[in-house]
Amino acid sequence: MIKRRDVLRACGAGLLVAHRPSLGQTRGKIPRVGFLWFGSVSDPSSQRYRSAFRQRLAVLGYVEGKNILIEERWAEGNADRLGELARELVTNQVDIIVAPAVTASRAARQATRTIPIVMLHAGDPIGAGLISNLARPGGNVTGTTNLSYAGKQVELMREIVPRAGNLTILLNPANAGASRYVTEIMEAAGRLNLSVAVVELTRVEDIPNAFAMIRDLRPDALLVMGDPFIGGHRAEVIAFAAGARLPTIYDVPNLARDGGLIAYGPLMVEHYVIAAGYVDRILKGAKPADLPVEQPTRFELIINSKTATALGLKIPQSLMVRADEVIQ
Repeated sequence: MIKRRDVLRACGAGLLVAHRPSLGQTRGKIPRVGFLWFGSVSDPSSQRYRSAFRQRLAVLGYVEGKNILIEERWAEGNADRLGELARELVTNQVDIIVAPAVTASRAARQATRTIPIVMLHAGDPIGAGLISNLARPGGNVTGTTNLSYAGKQVELMREIVPRAGNLTILLNPANAGASRYVTEIMEAAGRLNLSVAVVELTRVEDIPNAFAMIRDLRPDALLVMGDPFIGGHRAEVIAFAAGARLPTIYDVPNLARDGGLIAYGPLMVEHYVIAAGYVDRILKGAKPADLPVEQPTRFELIINSKTATALGLKIPQSLMVRADEVIQ
């Protein structure tokens, strides 16, 4: 595996000064952070993210079990459980709730309007009703949101499949960022004279039908929008793309590491590093309403050369040299 940078190291660069928390001393108790996960504790990506979060907290002077406690709840890919788990954290009187993606953030917001919530990589948090604006979010929610990069994915796929004329998007329409994602792909595709079809996926039982629809459309390439539900079934999606010999691009970099052809998207682990900073500031007295929402600006381009070979594709050298990681 060829890497051009160490992810965690990149995220932690320039953040080496520790600040000792004082909340535990002023309040006479150890602050408790609730973490509301959509996925599974056994997911390697989740382990990578939770490790980054804890490492950054340690740099900031927090020692788990001594001056901070972390309570985690895992929905195991079942969105219907998020509300119950969020209410459980509220009942346990945690001081802050950290919630990745809009789905978990919305569940946390529905459970409490007073406990601070740190959302992570939330797509369109304004449209989802989580915040009023990025500069001054208002209410009890702040955190990070994803930047838009759908158009770039279209351009990358065109480089890989120069003769592509038809694209298909696989997405979860319940995702708050789905509308914006489709709009930007359509705009980029229009500039390149490409046609686009959309296949929606919201339930496990719909997976076979979604795959059948994609086969019937016979696209030249597939674009998969990042979403907690689809991410939880990434093995099926990646296996389908391989079996259909369909060039596919993902916007969550880890999916290329898991066997997908190519992925381009934000450095996801950076969101979790930033989240620790939000937790630190809130525990020291800052109000979520006054903390601007951040938009990480570092992106990853991951190419799986093994998958390309299996698909009979030759990745342009100009693209290979721009990749942050090439999986051999």
